[in-house]
Amino acid sequence: MMAKLLSAWGYEADVVQDGYRALELMERKRYGLAIVDYYMPGMNGVELFHRMHEQDPELTTILLTGYTTIDVVYPAIEAGVLRVLSKPADFEELLPILQEHLGSTV
Repeated sequence: MMAKLLSAWGYEADVVQDGYRALELMERKRYGLAIVDYYMPGMNGVELFHRMHEQDPELTTILLTGYTTIDVVYPAIEAGVLRVLSKPADFEELLPILQEHLGSTV
């Protein structure tokens, strides 16, 4: 659903099922922004952020989570994640962030 919305807003989006596939894509393609779920198979979103940041220190990352507890939010912000957004995502909150970091398409 997120990819369809991003496409409707004029952004190109790749969707993967886990962090390892995201890292594989990053080896072949440069991204302006990553929207990462906290809970996923293999590694959590903060771990993925650290690994993505090793490959591309300039990559802006937004973390989505259904668990906005201090033990999820604080490590993410401390690591350098731009924003932690609650799931389900508030698309009215997301669009201005995308426009600021990727430019406006709508």
